[in-house]
Amino acid sequence: MATRRFYRRRFLNRRGYHAGAYVLADLQILKDTSGERTVDADLTIADCSRVTSLDLSAYNVGDARNALHKARLLRAIVNDFTDAFEETLAEVYPKLK
Repeated sequence: MATRRFYRRRFLNRRGYHAGAYVLADLQILKDTSGERTVDADLTIADCSRVTSLDLSAYNVGDARNALHKARLLRAIVNDFTDAFEETLAEVYPKLK
């Protein structure tokens, strides 16, 4: 039995660009026949023909700590990259909004 906690599926490109760029995030709680609960978490990012999938599933407390560490580190890097990207684009393309 699974309980879906979070599910997002989004295209990354604007209209008129290749439709193969997307992100798919799926997070659910799984319960086996004994009642044991685990977390099944997958994050897939695709850009044209390149696809990367991250398995952030947690089957015990150690897995949970490591998966949460990975998710937080990824968030920090993406946020920092976005800030640097915005600054760089503004420098190269001053009229960009």
